[in-house]
Amino acid sequence: MRVTTMLPDMQYDMQQSQQNLATALQQVSTGLRVNQPSDDPSASANMVKSQAESANVDQYTKNVSTLVSQMQTADSAISSVVTELNSAITDGTAGASGTDTAAQRQGIATQVAGILTTVVAQANSTYSGSYIFGGSETSSPPFVAASTTYTSASTTLVPTTTTLTPGSVTTIGDATTGQTWSYTAGASNTVSTGQLSITTGSSTEGIAVTSNDAALGSMSATAGTSVANAYAYVGNSDVNSVQVGDSMTVATNVPGSTLFTSGTNVIGSLSKLITALQSGTTSDISTATTAVSTASSNLDEQRIPLDNTITQLDSQESYLSQETITLTSQQTALVGISTATAATNLSQAELDNEAVLAAAAKVMPQTLLDYLK
Repeated sequence: MRVTTMLPDMQYDMQQSQQNLATALQQVSTGLRVNQPSDDPSASANMVKSQAESANVDQYTKNVSTLVSQMQTADSAISSVVTELNSAITDGTAGASGTDTAAQRQGIATQVAGILTTVVAQANSTYSGSYIFGGSETSSPPFVAASTTYTSASTTLVPTTTTLTPGSVTTIGDATTGQTWSYTAGASNTVSTGQLSITTGSSTEGIAVTSNDAALGSMSATAGTSVANAYAYVGNSDVNSVQVGDSMTVATNVPGSTLFTSGTNVIGSLSKLITALQSGTTSDISTATTAVSTASSNLDEQRIPLDNTITQLDSQESYLSQETITLTSQQTALVGISTATAATNLSQAELDNEAVLAAAAKVMPQTLLDYLK
């Protein structure tokens, strides 16, 4: 009876020995102390939390990397515009000197027109196929020639009496000055037949009209008379943001309207300088040149927050890189095992298994024989 009852114990020892050996082999092959939750429930739970933090850090790192490249592209475009504006200032100063002939001023005007074209191209810069100065409108160029978006003089946009949607906004922009006027509809506001009629003083001027009022329908202006050296901003004023840390979110863009058409109006000042060079007096040219200079200075100021954000992102990128290292070390400490320790464990498990098998080889045949007797 004594030997017979040893059989279950011996079987248990063999199973346990085989399990320990399998575990040791798995530790050697994977380099991990914990390969399944049951190996260490507490460490496994902490590992899940740490891996979730790592996933967040990885996403933040990707966001930062993309943003840095995108903002560097934006900063480079703005830098190029400032360089072009400085060239326009030089040209305007020469034109205002009074020593050039009319033909020479025409030639200078042509040079400034080329500068304007370059500036608009930079304002339509893209990153990874998306336009970076259009606000949240990233699929199409934010700046287009006025002739493609502006209506010509005396255009009636509302043919029948229409009840406006409360809170809707209708915006009218002037091609020459770049200035805009917006109207927010109140309750029970209506537009009568022909009431919204756009009339300009000259057939060479243009007006752009946009509205988010569904009752009005499409308010995108039809192509009208070409407005020389005039461009329209067809993006929006949205400032997008992306999270780059657990408690850190940064703006990802500066709308083109803020940079190039509002305030001193980079594009408008160049357009006026061209006109002044073509048909204005030296005083007109001087005034237009000063406007370009002011626009250039203001654009430089607009770069400061952008450059600060780039610096902030560089710092965050370094922090996230260190955080990745810290989390990796934490995870290794939780579930990892050194090669030396794994090898020692395997060697000991093999010795223990051999001892159990040797003991079983002596006990189990004798037990079977006795059982048959």
